[in-house]
Amino acid sequence: MSTKKIFQELFSEIKAVYDENEAKSIVYLLLEYFQGISKTDILLDNPLKKTFDYQAIIHRIKQHEPVQYIIGETEFYGRVFKVSPATLIPRPETEELVELTIHTFQDLVKKQLISSSPKILDIGTGTGCIAISTAANIQHSVVTAFDISEEALKMAKQNAVLNEVTINFEKVDFLDESIHDSLPVFDIILSNPPYVTNFEKQEMEHHVLDFEPHLALFVEDDNPLIFYKAIAKFAKKHLTENGFCIVEINQAFGIETADLFWKEGFKSVEVIKDFFGKDRMVKAMI
Repeated sequence: MSTKKIFQELFSEIKAVYDENEAKSIVYLLLEYFQGISKTDILLDNPLKKTFDYQAIIHRIKQHEPVQYIIGETEFYGRVFKVSPATLIPRPETEELVELTIHTFQDLVKKQLISSSPKILDIGTGTGCIAISTAANIQHSVVTAFDISEEALKMAKQNAVLNEVTINFEKVDFLDESIHDSLPVFDIILSNPPYVTNFEKQEMEHHVLDFEPHLALFVEDDNPLIFYKAIAKFAKKHLTENGFCIVEINQAFGIETADLFWKEGFKSVEVIKDFFGKDRMVKAMI
């Protein structure tokens, strides 16, 4: 079978579940991962290097299982990360949090306002994508990452080894504020905490709702900012002078999330939009 033929067969099956552009992207991922077939191979209609029984994979995709879980990995900020149903699949929007962190740090170092060997904390690390990407791009940083999930921490540790960075991973229930006083200070605090309300579940795609870990996604409707309250309070006491905190947020609560940091006494607080023009981050400076 030629590469073009198998591409068309996979595409015709997958577009029953996804729109055409996304279906094409999924087919390219599957063929590259399982067959080592590039887009060029498909365009040139090169012969298959080996047989490919894709029926089981098609079945999983038609059940709305994310392709990243099927192949067991994804790309984030130019690096490969292993993923599993114990971790959220890193999103492109979260790459913007890493980018903003790096640029903010570099600007403060130029002004000699922050240590060039910063201590960084990532709260709710999941795959470790934020902690690892930040550590890889800020030389001499000392990075700590918290998560409540042992399975997520196992995956994050694998990703740190895969990406050749050193991270201090700790199992921590960050909402247990009784432990906060025992924790050290940091120059930078980052987080992409759970922020989707239960009410918003009805708007979510099946591949997210049915497969990604609810512990890392959802908060109660009557307390949607529970993690941000804890982070703002903690960051006020645990950031060094001129340190900063950046959190990914629910676009519906941009102003409310920023207000939490203002009320804690931060000198500068910004709501920052993502590349879709949606409120996506809050940056607060001490």
